Amino acid sequence: MIQITIINDKWLKEFSPIPLNYNMKELHNYVKLAETIWIEPILGQDFYEELLDQVSDNDLSEENSTALVEAIYPYLGFAVALEALPMTWAHISEVGVTKGKSDNSDSLDQKEMTYVSQHLRAQVEARKDYCKRWLCERQEHYP
Repeated sequence: MIQITIINDKWLKEFSPIPLNYNMKELHNYVKLAETIWIEPILGQDFYEELLDQVSDNDLSEENSTALVEAIYPYLGFAVALEALPMTWAHISEVGVTKGKSDNSDSLDQKEMTYVSQHLRAQVEARKDYCKRWLCERQEHYP
């Protein structure tokens, strides 16, 4: 079952650090998770559901379209990358958890994973602050 989200593959590629040629199907489970953890608490349930409805109906208001492109998508793109990081970097197989997906893959190094995770978390937190500030400055347009 495909979950309805406020971002699609095109916008996710545009606003995330994920490579353009990446298999986006591997990220679909993390999009809704990132929206639930990082986006909905900031927007509130009413505004989030309004965006979901407008995106799914392909009928975005001008204000909501602007909010998505200028504040929400840049934040959400990095939040998806952060949530997907452990499982996109690592591969779980019969031999254990490895980096990459080849037979010659190296085992994960905790220091490497911590570094990338901390870097992404800092990006997400900065973008979260910007998104909140952007919405607050324009609160007359959003529920």
